[in-house]
Parts: sequence; C-alpha cells; structure tokens
Amino acid sequence: MTVFESKGSESKPRADMFLPNGINGFGFFLDAVAVAFLVAAFVTQIWGLLIGFLISGLLGAAAYLCWKNQTIHIIDEDTFVYSTFLGKKTTYKFSDIQDLKVNPDSLTLFVGDGKVHIESMVIVSKELMDKIDAALESRQ
Repeated sequence: MTVFESKGSESKPRADMFLPNGINGFGFFLDAVAVAFLVAAFVTQIWGLLIGFLISGLLGAAAYLCWKNQTIHIIDEDTFVYSTFLGKKTTYKFSDIQDLKVNPDSLTLFVGDGKVHIESMVIVSKELMDKIDAALESRQ
C-alpha cells in the first residue's frame, strides 16, 4: 500500500484510493497476448490456442475494470463512496466502520452491513488512511 499526501489542487489524484497505472498496463499486455493466441490459432489451426485467447482476454478485461473502477472517494468528513471493480457504488459513513481484516493479499474493511475490498497494491490518501484509523480506534 502506497500512501500519498494531497498537496492542494495542483496535483489532484483521481480518487482517495485507487489502483496504480501498472494494473492498466498489465491488462493491455494480457489483451495483446490474447490477440497473439488468436492469430496463432488461425495460423497454426491448433484450436486449443483459443482457450489461451479466452483466458488472457478475460483476465486483461478484469485487470482494466479493476484499475478503472475500484476506488474510494471521500465525500465529506464522515462519508465516502466505494466503487467495486464492476462499477457498483455504495456510500458508507466512517462512523459505521467496525473492523479491518488483514488478508494475505488484501484488506477487508467491514462497514455497517457491507464490506470494502482493498488490494494490497492500492494507492491511498493520507486523509483516508487517517479517517479509517480514527474510526477503528474509536471502536476500541
């Protein structure tokens, strides 16, 4: 997890939590591999290569969707909007944060009746990190 400090309006990040641009690049790479599988399948007439095309293409699309949609935006002092990798947006209150579970490759933030999935490679604002920490400390 990378933490950044907001420095006014001159360097406005796209969200308070987002995935790095490398995920988008990896998605495009996987899509290029998918095209290579497709071309190879038609040139060699080995139709089993279409399985590689499907897998690479779907993983590339999933990587792009994660990079584009999986974000958190702070709305005001006690409210934030979480967007899943498919783009579903849910509004939560920091005061409803109940727990933070550390997984091997991610974090799960339990908020009210919902869950917020946070990848370990995300870029997060110091403000968001401080608000989550404060909400968790007030629970103890």
